[in-house]
Amino acid sequence: MIAHVAAASEASGRVLLWLDPGGVSMPQTFDASARIAAAYAADLETVVIDGPSAGEVGDIPWAHVSLLGKVMPKTRSETAFPDARYYLAERQRREVADIAALLGVRVSHASAGGDAIDRLAEMCLARGPWNIVAVSRPPSGDMPAILSSILANVSGATGVLVAGRRIAALRPDVAVVIEDAERMPSMLRAAERILAPGGKIHLMIAAETAANYNDLDSQLRLMTAGMRDCIHCAGGADYGLPGAFDEQLYRLRPGFVIARFGGTLLGDARAMARLLSLSPGPFLLVR
Repeated sequence: MIAHVAAASEASGRVLLWLDPGGVSMPQTFDASARIAAAYAADLETVVIDGPSAGEVGDIPWAHVSLLGKVMPKTRSETAFPDARYYLAERQRREVADIAALLGVRVSHASAGGDAIDRLAEMCLARGPWNIVAVSRPPSGDMPAILSSILANVSGATGVLVAGRRIAALRPDVAVVIEDAERMPSMLRAAERILAPGGKIHLMIAAETAANYNDLDSQLRLMTAGMRDCIHCAGGADYGLPGAFDEQLYRLRPGFVIARFGGTLLGDARAMARLLSLSPGPFLLVR
């Protein structure tokens, strides 16, 4: 799958940032979403996806309790309390808009109800096939299942962006984890797009056998010949050893990691959860 997002002038995609007002906001994801949009001259759209709010349910009784301890019961057919998630969402939207403004990215906001994956799929297809979906919630035990569901069911998404749990100073570099020759060209193009000034593209090969590693290494060196910003990381076959790149990515602290979801590097939920807990940089994941 080509890791790509359409420019705003093409009107066939954008960076779609899925906000979760009920959880902890991840400023790394906000920043990374705006940076990708700026790199591709694309639009950025936030979306909050909710089920029915308390204000939409007419039979919820409520009572007012004063600070003096006096209870004044009231029961109404409509809930008068403001929706806290609305105000939390507005705060996150302002944070996103402030970051995007610094990068010259146009931002719009949307809200939807129902199943989150269904709504994301509909929004991506409505705008075009070249979208990147960013997940703002922090890594958790169910994050791998969410990412897998997006990549499997949202056909209009070419990639998914998610940030690690750690907050730390990042280098302007991009790390690209290569697992096959098919995805190699598009991953390199994406790395060139989002590479920050003064940064380097660190190329890592994830292969379970020496023969596969040598084959990918030869193809990668041919493809990157003459590219001065590329650094070929020393390595070899990992023979299926889990966590072979964890320490290397942790020490590198790249501004982005481009990798395949469900492959050698991130083959299962445990590998994904472990790497997201160690690496502070955001991940751009492709099918």
